[in-house]
Amino acid sequence: MRAGIVGFGLAGRYFHAPTLVSAGFEVTAICARSIEKKAAAHEDFPSAILVNSIDELVAEDLDLIVVASTNEVHADHARAAIDAGIATVVDKPMGRDYYETLALFDHADHHNVPITVFFNRLWDSDSLTIKKALKEGVLGQVFRADSRFERFRPELNPAAWRENSSPEVGGGLLLDLQTHLVSTALDWFGPAQLVHSSVREIRGASNDDVVLVLKHDSGVDSYLSASAIVGAPGPKLRLSGDKGSLVIVELDRQEELLRNGFKSAANTWLPPMEITSEARIHKGTDSFSYQGVPGSYPTFYGLVRESLEIGSQLPVTREFALNVARIIDQARDISIR
Repeated sequence: MRAGIVGFGLAGRYFHAPTLVSAGFEVTAICARSIEKKAAAHEDFPSAILVNSIDELVAEDLDLIVVASTNEVHADHARAAIDAGIATVVDKPMGRDYYETLALFDHADHHNVPITVFFNRLWDSDSLTIKKALKEGVLGQVFRADSRFERFRPELNPAAWRENSSPEVGGGLLLDLQTHLVSTALDWFGPAQLVHSSVREIRGASNDDVVLVLKHDSGVDSYLSASAIVGAPGPKLRLSGDKGSLVIVELDRQEELLRNGFKSAANTWLPPMEITSEARIHKGTDSFSYQGVPGSYPTFYGLVRESLEIGSQLPVTREFALNVARIIDQARDISIR
């Protein structure tokens, strides 16, 4: 199947392109504006057609378009793909708020064009390991999850548009990292209500310290922290039940290795031992290793390809994506109040 990508920055080049190839797609067209990004696209895909605009991209013979551009133009680029009748994947967040996301799904439904959103963190090793632990019941009755993306960057990076852009154009950690934390929590524990939100701008630019608390219908509470200014970051995940806690300190190495230039081939991915997070179960002063599950970003595009071939369900449904967008909107609204 032939895929085109609009946007060849961090998301397009290092997350989507290798994952598409691994899942069996052929990247045949790339839309990039700058000379540097065009050069990178030609280096990675010398036989791909390079174009300057979304209108030129949708004119190509494509089975799928991946929208990996900046957040403020996600909706415009996705609509152009839909209007051309081309199945579409939009990098998260699909829209800057619930209503922009809803409008995209409605537009796609009206034109009978498949569309989904790239929540790649559902296929991190830690996410898959949590699902395994829940299925096996190794922690007993689970009642709490602490999930984090925390780092210490006290100085703003002037080259990082998400750090310096307003929420209106898609900047800030609420739309960026909290979208990941909310989507994984809903995937693990099911529907939830937002009961606490703190969205703050500590460094004076876009929101950079965001804490949300979700109460799931299943009885689990999720404590979700995304921050750029925590001097002592906590473990990535801690899942607690009445028989013990599962702790995963670090992400797997999928992102690291992709950023370092890993190039995949069809039906291959990174070595499992390289992309499996270390997990331990703690019971007071006692602890022991728990076998993790390797990360697998290509699973997302494998499911997209299967859906386009046989009509099966897309990996991220309309209902799921809208539930994530609803909580993000509520978090912004509650914090403002």
